[in-house]
Amino acid sequence: MSELIIAPDAPSVAGPYSPGVVVGDWIFLSGQGGFDPDTGALVSDSIADQTTRAFRSVEALLRVAGASLDDVVSCLVHLRDLAQFDEFNASYTQQFPSRVKPVRTTVGCDLAAGMRVEVTVVARRRGRTASAVTPAGK
Repeated sequence: MSELIIAPDAPSVAGPYSPGVVVGDWIFLSGQGGFDPDTGALVSDSIADQTTRAFRSVEALLRVAGASLDDVVSCLVHLRDLAQFDEFNASYTQQFPSRVKPVRTTVGCDLAAGMRVEVTVVARRRGRTASAVTPAGK
């Protein structure tokens, strides 16, 4: 059974999908862009600013689900312009300062609404040991 995740500190969704869902101990978030949750507008045209804001939205959604950026295991990143990869990566690195970082795939693509970056994450809540891969007690 899935639980819906909605956070007041994250922008509203722009279509017929959930901002995030919890399934067991796993958290799946829809892509987050650099939108201000109060105005619905992009925070700026800067990929660094948009990356930072996207991760503030990710944090807000994870917090509602009982997790944090420390629990992220995978990131899928879409960049509008791969020439901005270094600038994006500098901002991204600040989000995950620990030695063990989430796995990541980064692709270039057209993005809607002027976004320069969109970040999708999968996280696992801590303190959970059972999963479909490793049954409890084994």
